[in-house]
Amino acid sequence: MVNETEKRAGEALLDRQIQTFYQVNQFVSSIRNMDELLGLIMRESEAAVNADSSCIALFDPEDGLLHIEFANGEAGGDVRSLTLEIGQGVLGSVAASRKTLRIDDVALEPRFDSSVDKATGFVTSSLLATPIQCQGRLVRVLEVVNKRGGSRFSENDERLLEIVANQAAIVVENSRLLAETVRSEQLSAVGKMAASIVHDFKGPLSVIRGFAELLANPDITEENRSRFSDMIVEDVDRFLAMSQELLDYSRGAINLNSRPVELTDWLGRFEESFREGPGAGNVVLSTQFGFDGGVEMDPDRVRRVVQNLASNAVDAMPEGGELLLSTGAADGKWWLCVSDNGKGIPVEIRHRVLEPFVTGGKEHGTGLGLAIAKEIVEGHGGTLSVESRAEGEVAGQPSGTTFTLEFPLAV
Repeated sequence: MVNETEKRAGEALLDRQIQTFYQVNQFVSSIRNMDELLGLIMRESEAAVNADSSCIALFDPEDGLLHIEFANGEAGGDVRSLTLEIGQGVLGSVAASRKTLRIDDVALEPRFDSSVDKATGFVTSSLLATPIQCQGRLVRVLEVVNKRGGSRFSENDERLLEIVANQAAIVVENSRLLAETVRSEQLSAVGKMAASIVHDFKGPLSVIRGFAELLANPDITEENRSRFSDMIVEDVDRFLAMSQELLDYSRGAINLNSRPVELTDWLGRFEESFREGPGAGNVVLSTQFGFDGGVEMDPDRVRRVVQNLASNAVDAMPEGGELLLSTGAADGKWWLCVSDNGKGIPVEIRHRVLEPFVTGGKEHGTGLGLAIAKEIVEGHGGTLSVESRAEGEVAGQPSGTTFTLEFPLAV
């Protein structure tokens, strides 16, 4: 009869341990906020061992002290600011030994610090505390106080609390690693953003410098002097607009100022700026306009898209090459293609090249310009697509890339 009773008690305990394990695991695995996580750990600890209150102390390796991080119960708010040395009180003793400590009667325990009870008016009779460790490293101490009904904590309660602590250690460590990863990705994104901004701004700044140097030539005509001055002002405005564009993109909204535009004049100004600016290098620009009528678009935004594509094309042809601008129209749409005979986009990133921060291994730029370009074109109700062939990808076929901007024709 005794054996049967013990067997049932053992089965009940095992069932309780399993339920505690799965219940804690079910909740904590879905929580990423550390405050919510610690609060849940304390509530589950109290429920598992039927305790009145609980607290968690954080170990700070920098100052070597324990800091009460969270506390539940009547005196919870009064103890959250307490700091303990390793070895001080029950929490400090557990931190020092890295072992679970169960105290049936605190009045008989010399390690119990009664000053907290005196300061808060709370009466502690029994307690149970266990360390929370991650890969042998102490991170916190978990304590539950006063078993409900006036009884004492048992060895079974010790095991249950250790189950909670072990689960908590895993999730706390995962949360820490996740936070570090997110922080690392954020810093990486900031660095990539900065590099991309520098790359995108070099275009208009190079044009401004080139025209400024031309203005310094005493032999230029007044007509050219006036024309170069106007183009400098135009590129300064473009520079400022790019700054605003980046701010808009970071906020998740790019505002367009669409209006009727004569495509012939618009393309002519772009050609002039590209050919006379210093950024073209040994690249030869040619045009093939199958459509040059009136369109509806934001001329400044679309020009910056084409400027970015042209700048990328020049980067893909460091030894020189050909850049082709072509247009066409059919079925209620018109398109503008920017083509080069450069080295092409690597196959492994081709399908992602319009995503933020995707780069083909260039020393500068990160693909943010292409992501913004996609947003601008789609904001017009159009699409931006890319076709590319890398060097040696197809035997006997030249390498190169074509970006196609397709827009609806104005009704």
